[in-house]
Amino acid sequence: MKSYEAKLLSLIADEMPIPIANIPYASLSILLLLNDNDGYEHSIRKLADKLPYKLSAWPVFGQYVDDWYRVEVNEFKQQLQYCERGSCNNVADCEDNIDLSYRIFGIVSPSLTSSALKIANVLDRIEDQRLLIWLQMSSEIFHMYQVNQYFGMRKLNSNVGWMCEELVRMGIFDNPLDAIHSSNHILKGLMLSGLPKSMALKLYMDLTNQ
Repeated sequence: MKSYEAKLLSLIADEMPIPIANIPYASLSILLLLNDNDGYEHSIRKLADKLPYKLSAWPVFGQYVDDWYRVEVNEFKQQLQYCERGSCNNVADCEDNIDLSYRIFGIVSPSLTSSALKIANVLDRIEDQRLLIWLQMSSEIFHMYQVNQYFGMRKLNSNVGWMCEELVRMGIFDNPLDAIHSSNHILKGLMLSGLPKSMALKLYMDLTNQ
């Protein structure tokens, strides 16, 4: 595990510009009153056109698709499902269409930023599997901040939580509370995406109330 930690801390990403919100939270309010698949799909795709990165495959809205995600929106539910073997299983029962949109942007956004991809391209796909997950976790935070601050903060909390748990699994810390107070490790995790150090420091201080 020590070699894993040393390699993690040795990774350096090219610094990217500070992520700017492209879909203000207020713009998402247009989604709240929609209760049909077609209307919701049209609206969220139109909002997504504002994002500065290329989107991957969208989920299917209201229809079955084999081995991929399906979105179901009606008067009574907002669900993200995964379809396989002729059936669909719920991935998330969402609180509303904004919550559902957060889940969808997590699917369609690139798995890695351009800076993280440069690092990934020189790692071993087998030996460095865990490091590749760090790159993905960091990139997800960066991309969500490019959607808006609310989605970014939500992804920040969940993915830094994973980082803390991973540091415990690595045997570096006894518990996640000790892990989150290790600025070296958490800042490294945030900056693997190319997030500027100034923003990484601010986010870290917000997380730890410093």
